[in-house]
Amino acid sequence: MRPTTLKVGDDVVHQSQPGRFTVVKIQARPSMNIYSNIITIRSAGGVELTVLDTSVRKVEKQAAVTDAD
Repeated sequence: MRPTTLKVGDDVVHQSQPGRFTVVKIQARPSMNIYSNIITIRSAGGVELTVLDTSVRKVEKQAAVTDAD
């Protein structure tokens, strides 16, 4: 079994959806699937998906953009 490297609050991208998502929930892997946890991810626009953690890739958080005066 591989340990999960994702945690709630991590930014990820999903292989079939554009844009960044944030991990909002992690569920233990079901007994029939020993390779993937089930995670819930949400985009800034409010799109929420429940997917396997093997279908996402963790990305670095984006730095906040500020206006330079």
